[in-house]
Amino acid sequence: MATTSVLALILILCLVLGWRHHFRAVEHRTAVIQLAQKADKARLDIASIPVNTSPDSAREPGLAPQPLNSEEISLRYHPNAPKVPATIVPEILPMANASSLVTEAEQIVNKYASAPSWQDKLQYVFEPERVRPLMEDYYDVQHNVDPVKGVLKNYGRLRMKSAEILQLNYASARESGKLELLLRRTRTNRLVIDWESFVGYCEKSFHELKRARPTTPVLIRGFVKLDDYYNYEFGDDKKFMSLKVTSADGAEFINVFCSREGEMAGWLFSELGGRPQDSLKKAYTLWISYPEGAQSEHCTNLLQIQAAYWIIFPGK
Repeated sequence: MATTSVLALILILCLVLGWRHHFRAVEHRTAVIQLAQKADKARLDIASIPVNTSPDSAREPGLAPQPLNSEEISLRYHPNAPKVPATIVPEILPMANASSLVTEAEQIVNKYASAPSWQDKLQYVFEPERVRPLMEDYYDVQHNVDPVKGVLKNYGRLRMKSAEILQLNYASARESGKLELLLRRTRTNRLVIDWESFVGYCEKSFHELKRARPTTPVLIRGFVKLDDYYNYEFGDDKKFMSLKVTSADGAEFINVFCSREGEMAGWLFSELGGRPQDSLKKAYTLWISYPEGAQSEHCTNLLQIQAAYWIIFPGK
């Protein structure tokens, strides 16, 4: 009997020690798994940080976005930022597999156009998280609509600041007779629409600009040409250069002025020509503001030329 009792105690002790070892092993394994998960998350977080490998902020397929530097375009106004944009010469790329590429692009455009709301359109635009508040402002606050496109006239493929862009040119009621629609590649290599350049997004509509006459910087997109209109705060044609800026839909315009002695005037002369009657008309992105106590709804200050296009390359 005594022997049996001793054997039973030994068996119980072995079972207790075995279970303790088992639970400790389980706890250790769980801790290891949790640490591995944290390490994976940290690696993903690090991978999402822009890598300083190039001054360009545009994304290549499969690559993390790259950071801004002193020459990079920002989405916010900075008084000390360059007054004129850096020169970007688009590189024309061959249209390999042109038929399938254009078919893919037009499918995206058609899905975007048939989406029932602007929220549904988000899945077809470039950088939807950043663009979402802009789209809400454009559709719900400014009560704007998408530009009307006609038949596809031609297309091309190019590279700007390391960003591959597919350009579809549609017939349009615009003065130029065409609507340029640009598509870009996401990090997962999907083609999506560059929405801001497509609609010509402005932080305030031209109608609201003329009503509110904001004295703080406002980002606008428009068709720009040299003009000969001078009045109110900008009545001296020897001191100021005058620009006529027409809204994307062609319905409204304002006049924007800058000093003839500054860097912006030299840049505009070289881009648009020397005289209003011979001026070219180009699509620019500008920072403007009204003078304090502005007497005219049409006359504004040119603060900076953000881009020589309606497409810009934001960094994060």
